[in-house]
Amino acid sequence: MVRTDSPDIASRRTMPHVRQWFALAASLVGLWVIGLGVLSLLTANPVTLNRDQILEATDVLTAVVEDVEVGRVGVDKSWKNAVRDEQLTLINLRETKPASRQRLLIPVTLTSKGWQITPSKLPHEPPLVYPATEESERQLRHLLKAGRLP
Repeated sequence: MVRTDSPDIASRRTMPHVRQWFALAASLVGLWVIGLGVLSLLTANPVTLNRDQILEATDVLTAVVEDVEVGRVGVDKSWKNAVRDEQLTLINLRETKPASRQRLLIPVTLTSKGWQITPSKLPHEPPLVYPATEESERQLRHLLKAGRLP
């Protein structure tokens, strides 16, 4: 007679259940990690304009980088109406390492040496420029109107 309550038989019956629960738990953890990864890719690094830099700038331009080495940009829009030129040479554009033909929001200041990107108050950092997106332009409109971010 074979005993059905022996540890060997009981463990053989429960092992498939344990493996199934473990597989389910591992699958749920895997889906959770994938979901977090997708969420971080879709929401990572939102653009936030530097309030002080924007407000201290002589003007803010929506411009397209034409020549990185020379520092030349094509001006699409002057947000404070201080720049009237269609092209502008920025003496410190190379520091921002922009891509050619990239469309940017660029805070600029007129100095004795010429136009330059307005420095931010971040120590030992290149001046900040921003991708010209709907969100960054919305923030800029709000900053110029209210003097602060929403």
